[in-house]
Amino acid sequence: MTRKRIKIASIAFACVVLLLFLYRYSPRKIEFLGHYDKIGVHRVNTTDKLKKSLKYFQAIELDLVYDTEKQMLDVYHPNAASTDLFLPQYLQQLKDQQPFMWLDIKNLNLENGTAILTILNAEFDKIAYPKDHILVETRYPEILPLFREAGYNTSYYLPQDIHAMDKEAQENTIAEIQAVLDQQAELAISTKYSDYEILHSYFPDRPKYIWSLSHEKIGDYALIRSMLKDPTVKLVLVRYHPLF
Repeated sequence: MTRKRIKIASIAFACVVLLLFLYRYSPRKIEFLGHYDKIGVHRVNTTDKLKKSLKYFQAIELDLVYDTEKQMLDVYHPNAASTDLFLPQYLQQLKDQQPFMWLDIKNLNLENGTAILTILNAEFDKIAYPKDHILVETRYPEILPLFREAGYNTSYYLPQDIHAMDKEAQENTIAEIQAVLDQQAELAISTKYSDYEILHSYFPDRPKYIWSLSHEKIGDYALIRSMLKDPTVKLVLVRYHPLF
């Protein structure tokens, strides 16, 4: 191969690598085309990421932990350290924007549910934030009717990797989920994209909130398109790491 050809090949390779790098961090991906209104940002737990995400997305997800001593909601994911960013300071950054907010409340349960609801009502009422723009999600669905009655959307954070369970475990898990859903007619379900097909099969009419953080295989792209076209899929969370 001549030097000229080597140079051209090297430049082409560098361009491909650069394009792949930029695509990875792009807020506008081909697989979401036509459905950007159903795409939200996963783990928006800092005010900086919040501001940058709201430039491109209409929905965000954040993690909350109820601090029993301070009786406040701390914005962080438990596998990381708290930065002492509490919900009131976080909401101040919204200004006049009202994105759909998916609240993953990590330690919400029957014991603290009333206290958490009181905090949410106080903070969102203070800024006249519509409760139908808010989703409350938890692994403990028995507390969710309290939030539904208050006007919030609610979702049951399902056991993970149901598609990979053996037949008996899968049947038992589906039966447990069905028992919960039988008690709460308006309850949505939330899970990762790899469980979408089995949940679509068992619960075709149930509202669904999905996260898709690492769809990299070729077959994943068709699955993502399928989910986005499904009217029961209300929102799909994706990774977004702003470059600037």
